[in-house]
Amino acid sequence: MARPTRILLVDDVAMFRDLGKVFLSRSGAVDLAADAAEALEIAKEHPPSVVIADMHLPDLDGPAICHAFKSDPAYGFPRIVLLARAASPADHAAAVRAGADEVLFKPLERESLILTVRRLTEHDAPRGLPRARVERPVEINARGLRITGILRNVSRGGLFIDAPLRLRKTEEISVAFHLDDEAPAVSPTAQVVWIQPNDAGPDGIGLRFLEIDAPTIDRLEHFVSDHYPRSQSVPA
Repeated sequence: MARPTRILLVDDVAMFRDLGKVFLSRSGAVDLAADAAEALEIAKEHPPSVVIADMHLPDLDGPAICHAFKSDPAYGFPRIVLLARAASPADHAAAVRAGADEVLFKPLERESLILTVRRLTEHDAPRGLPRARVERPVEINARGLRITGILRNVSRGGLFIDAPLRLRKTEEISVAFHLDDEAPAVSPTAQVVWIQPNDAGPDGIGLRFLEIDAPTIDRLEHFVSDHYPRSQSVPA
């Protein structure tokens, strides 16, 4: 039988902790901590299914708390959600590089928080994000080269492309693409998370966004929701 969902919410702002508990109380038991030290103590007593932590705690930053939970079996290897500042693409990139399972921007929306917890805890492996199937050119900047590939699908967390260049897993690149002919370009950095080799043509490359801001994430979410049939994406 699956372990009941237990959520550990870590933030140094009391109002945010209290509001978060109200949002999440129907998703499972919710423990609250004001800093990383308190969170780690609570987790020893009540191992969480998912940890939701601010990127800028008084005692540890987001990458450090992510590492602490993911490196010690005593905490049960919970899923980690890090909360970034809305105007900080660097926060988002640091959270992804640290191995966070999801990155959300503050201020949080209730529905987004609940859906994220559900996606990360309802199955043995986290479900992928909804993605839009699309076929558009994508500009790829990697290793000092600027080349053109084909965008095949996109989600709020990443994209799948055909790339005429053999990239390596964990390699970081820049991409630029248009969601439609009228929209301004989306130009994030991204990390290669999986590769689908193709000896007869371009490799299929799964990318997770690194440096990206909250307004761009919102644009992507609306695009996926409004324009194309959706399916589940792995892993971004």
